[in-house]
Amino acid sequence: MPTSPGDLKAVTITDTTIRISWSPSTAPGGIASYAVYVNGHGYSRNTTTETSFTATQLNVATEYDFSVVATGNNGREGYSSVHFKARTTGTIPAPPANPVKMGIFPEDDQGPRRFEVKNLVTSASAARLTHLTYASGKIQNGKCTFGDPYRALQRMVPAELSVDGQRDTSGQAVSGNINQLRKLKELHPQLKILWSFGGSEYSAGFPQALKDPAAFAASCAHMINNRQWAGVFDGIDLHWELPGKCPVTAACDTGGHTALKTLAQASRTALGDNKLLTATIHGTPGRVFEGADYAGAAPYLDWINVKSYDYYTPTSGSQGRGTAFLHSTLYGYWDDARGGHHTYRDLTARGVHPHKIVFGVPSHARGWEGVPRPEPDYGYYGPAYGSLGRGMEAYRTIKTRCPGPQVVSGAAYSHCGIEWWSYDTPVSVAEKMAYTKQWGLGGAFLSDLRSDTDDGELLTAIDTGLR
Repeated sequence: MPTSPGDLKAVTITDTTIRISWSPSTAPGGIASYAVYVNGHGYSRNTTTETSFTATQLNVATEYDFSVVATGNNGREGYSSVHFKARTTGTIPAPPANPVKMGIFPEDDQGPRRFEVKNLVTSASAARLTHLTYASGKIQNGKCTFGDPYRALQRMVPAELSVDGQRDTSGQAVSGNINQLRKLKELHPQLKILWSFGGSEYSAGFPQALKDPAAFAASCAHMINNRQWAGVFDGIDLHWELPGKCPVTAACDTGGHTALKTLAQASRTALGDNKLLTATIHGTPGRVFEGADYAGAAPYLDWINVKSYDYYTPTSGSQGRGTAFLHSTLYGYWDDARGGHHTYRDLTARGVHPHKIVFGVPSHARGWEGVPRPEPDYGYYGPAYGSLGRGMEAYRTIKTRCPGPQVVSGAAYSHCGIEWWSYDTPVSVAEKMAYTKQWGLGGAFLSDLRSDTDDGELLTAIDTGLR
């Protein structure tokens, strides 16, 4: 067996990296490689033939534990070195004085209940929000346009569904959701409203928008500044989940690594400094972050909405099956590297300031069918029935359909018969909000306001947790 590596020490330390070195091991036939364990985890990328190693993508002002194990040319692995601790430099920023508390209002009427702008008033949700995002507009022929013009502008809202109890009439210039948003803002003038363009359904338009970024940005600015509804919208959101990648629901991006930065820069020029500009991205590390220059885009954005959920889905594997795991975990589970903390670490290590990161909280559950035991399962299972789609259910429904959730690692799960569901609860949201404050993040958002309870349990947990 190889001897244990000795004399572990730090060579150089920065805010996000620690380089260590050690004295070489010996073994008959020589040493093939060294495996470096960081906080007990040893991944393939942590293997080296040298007697030094640089750990990257670390958090600022954080202590890390290192150990090294040698493997000989004969294939035998030695004992671990003595553990060594080192702390990155820098300081964790204090949370912003006025954190973002945002909710997403979907334009369509799909879901477990009919959801109107008025519901934001009756549930007291509007009073808990600092920002509201109206989703989603299309990107067509490289320009921003309506997702559903009927629901946005033309639908005649009856008195019982109207924010102020007054029905729409045929003589109005604008009716529908936009008129209701105008009434909402009259009740809550402090509320900022953004119009989101793109999303999982309409992201296919972004590659064409890249052909003329200035024209795209001008069209988006025109949409929110239209004199018919002037004053309703305070900015736009670029909902491009997978820039630089080829998602199932969208065309492949040909803009390259700087695509999002290009559109953000053009949008900021068109909007000026008095309007809000955000981006919404998917949060899976590796799958996303190597595809786009988020640090380059950040200076032009007020913040980045990170969808810190759907790390696992029941249809993400082969043959429409998936691993029954926590879909919105904070720290991962077992040795898993997918979770909100890993997403935060990857973004900050790439140069995005914590204040620019807004943590996403899901209001939907993910469910698998045929799972034999209550704990998270490495096996592959098909999706359970869900009213929001295959293996997808609203929190307001799942809390009674599959109750008794176990909260672990900033997420919750529940096992009902042969169904296994992963979802957030007020308890898990409170843990995530404590994390958001601890690491100085910019705030949090709820993924879909209509899937919350009538009294807004999840949004209340966000509001309370960020005070």
